[in-house]
Amino acid sequence: MELGCVVRSAPEAERAARLPLDYLEIKGDMLCVERGEFAALCDRLHAAGLPFKAMTSPLPRRFKCRVVGPDADHAAALKVFGDLCERGAALGVRTVVLGSGQARGIPPGYSSGQALRQFREFLVRAHQVCARHGMTLALEPLNRTETNFVNSCAEARAVVGGLTEVDVRITADCFHIMSEQLPIADEVAAAGPAIGHAHTSSVPRGSGDFQEGAQREFVTALLAAGHRGGLTIEDEFGDFGPEAAAAVDVFRRVLSAASAAASGPSLP
Repeated sequence: MELGCVVRSAPEAERAARLPLDYLEIKGDMLCVERGEFAALCDRLHAAGLPFKAMTSPLPRRFKCRVVGPDADHAAALKVFGDLCERGAALGVRTVVLGSGQARGIPPGYSSGQALRQFREFLVRAHQVCARHGMTLALEPLNRTETNFVNSCAEARAVVGGLTEVDVRITADCFHIMSEQLPIADEVAAAGPAIGHAHTSSVPRGSGDFQEGAQREFVTALLAAGHRGGLTIEDEFGDFGPEAAAAVDVFRRVLSAASAAASGPSLP
């Protein structure tokens, strides 16, 4: 399994590239620059030296996109989504993580069935955008402080399982699973072969408390589900350099322990 880290600026990318990471994951907000500035940003990011394999936040809050509810505007949301996917593709992004809780929250009194239909329609069209760029779309369940819709891997599996014409994957996130106080192994198993990406962090984010036992359970469950792709650290670092380095040390240790346990005891 590869280890990555979310970065929110070019300086963070440059610092992260000096750590024992396999890739970086970019925040969509970071790509919201004028067209004339984008080429220079790409040059600087490429020069950092690590590949950008994933992108999160493809519907930044500043655009106030809505994909469910009476005010849903798929055309406007897809314009933002498409622009950021095009920019992400220029950096080599191959996985787009769709969290975007504000865009998918169900308004009070609105039909949950109608919201589900709207959301599935958006996922199909977003998947088509990703496919044109050779990207995978991975829906991320979020905890209830961020949205009231799709709060578990089990719920995400039900959503994507209803899509017959496209293959939307799931991003399993240890932080959201633990925030919802859900059984880690059960949640990962519920997503199962639909897992396309994974996130993790300290709990709560920014606390520096990585709860290594829970993290080992998470990684062990990912391996058991057959996930061999990316595990991205998505945290809120106050001082990125030393705090990100400490987090990478933790997760390198967690990955090593979980992999060793999965391979079983060595022969004498």
